[in-house]
Amino acid sequence: MTEQVDAIVIGASIRGLVTTYVLSSLGCRAVLLEHGRRVGGADSSFVTPGGTRFEHGLHVLDAHRSELATRLFTHVVDGGVHDVVLRRAIVLRGHVMPYSPVPAAMPAALRELLPAGDLVDDLGDALPTRARLARCYGGPFADLIFDEVLPSFPSEARHLAFGVDEARLLTNIYPWFFPRAARATTADESRAFHDRLRAGIEQRVLYPRDGGFGGFAEGFVRHFDQDRIEVLTGVDDLRVDVVPGTHTIEAVSGRGRRFAAPHYFWAGSWSALCGLLGVPCQHTATDRVLLGSFRLNRPALTTWHEILVGDPEHQINRISFPARFRESNDPLVQIEFAVPMAVPWPTAPDHWQRAWVGSARRLGLVDDTHRVEEFDFRAFPLHFNGFGVEGEPLRDADPGLLRPDSNVRPVVPSMANLNLNRHVPRAVSYVASVLAADREPHGAAGA
Repeated sequence: MTEQVDAIVIGASIRGLVTTYVLSSLGCRAVLLEHGRRVGGADSSFVTPGGTRFEHGLHVLDAHRSELATRLFTHVVDGGVHDVVLRRAIVLRGHVMPYSPVPAAMPAALRELLPAGDLVDDLGDALPTRARLARCYGGPFADLIFDEVLPSFPSEARHLAFGVDEARLLTNIYPWFFPRAARATTADESRAFHDRLRAGIEQRVLYPRDGGFGGFAEGFVRHFDQDRIEVLTGVDDLRVDVVPGTHTIEAVSGRGRRFAAPHYFWAGSWSALCGLLGVPCQHTATDRVLLGSFRLNRPALTTWHEILVGDPEHQINRISFPARFRESNDPLVQIEFAVPMAVPWPTAPDHWQRAWVGSARRLGLVDDTHRVEEFDFRAFPLHFNGFGVEGEPLRDADPGLLRPDSNVRPVVPSMANLNLNRHVPRAVSYVASVLAADREPHGAAGA
């Protein structure tokens, strides 16, 4: 027997949960199906065998970057959020310093690389080429960024080997590792956001009071209309039946049940959807994240919430202190390093524990009195890093690639940017427009 509903959502990522929330708010009957055991996907929390809660990487929501996202995420946890001023640092040549420091606050060895006088960054929305950055920050500092910071990210170093232009790669880390400068106007939302931070405006972030970052995901489920929305997780036998030769889903099956609906909102990976429908698409999981989660015997010797590392002496991209977002002194440290899947890397947890503790010592974050009481090591695919296996930019998730009569509604994120503040409002608008089209006189199928 096929159960008929108004909509089916495939994938319980944050975007799938937001989609289902909109459907619930508009009075639709819907089913949310998730292959995994938990909701939230990569934006969720996990508990180590020792009972310590960590995130799959650092996940916080920038407060008021999108008013819609801020209000929605605060609502689903019934106002139970920590509203924290984010304190972020960077590492250049072994020096830990505030994100976007004023030149006068930089160590002398780095300050000497900059030109005298006030710094003016007039790039606007242009690519950050070596020549343009040298004009703004001086040739020696531009060389530092391209010759040391960029290769410290293994994925970018690999793309360099494939012949990708270095300026295109630098867009993933510009202007993170640059000192404060007067900036030209930009239309790019991400650059404009970082410009505000570089101007000294406080960055506030939201973090749930309960359940780690995964508390947001669980909050969405609690706020669904329980009489109209059904959530099925752990659907190991999930099957999507596509009408041959079309972009039309006929039904979705799992756990001994079969569902059909006018709309199928896809919140899984774009590459999986393309494979299902026969749409050409580059593979999007080209890297993997190595994630080390530490519980120490006492807090680290720092007050930062996170530290971005642009130094090839350390096999680290980011160090975070998760308990600080909970306004707690729990001695937790989390280290993240993204490596290409095509390159062999050590897989032994002991290797990474030794390497990362050594880096933390050299950076002055721990000393001889610190002991590791628990260490959890995980490796998982990193999707949407901006470039495919041949070094070409990934084609973005474009619903326009689907045939006009398709009943599939992708709500997957951009290949190049995963920021929830950018994609949650788009998902809300998209779902509402699809449902509004059903009410038009001629029943248009939606975007």
